[in-house]
Amino acid sequence: MFLGERVKVVLRRHFREMPVDIFRGTVTAISSIGIKISGRHFQEVYDNVRGTYEEHPLSRLNKIYYIPNSSIKYVEIILPDSPSAELADRVEKNAVLASPVKEYTFDVKLAPQYEKDESEEE
Repeated sequence: MFLGERVKVVLRRHFREMPVDIFRGTVTAISSIGIKISGRHFQEVYDNVRGTYEEHPLSRLNKIYYIPNSSIKYVEIILPDSPSAELADRVEKNAVLASPVKEYTFDVKLAPQYEKDESEEE
């Protein structure tokens, strides 16, 4: 259905003060519990100078993201030569956000079940 399509995935916010998390990229896999995207993570933040909201990437490189269905607010398919595609191309050229409010990162210290056993390292 979405496999191989260029998409914009907007995640749910839990609090109004939190920025909107957006993933833009290509769908590489779909399962019954989520989708896997090869792309970039963006945040929609308020620009005090212009008085509008703007999307900014959190990194320069594409990464693989797995997004559970329960976290998705909506998915927008970006068709070629559409206004959405022009907006996506313009947004992807924005400067990397210097200090993101939050970024989803994996830390082994927070999930000890993923730590390697000392016997595996030898």
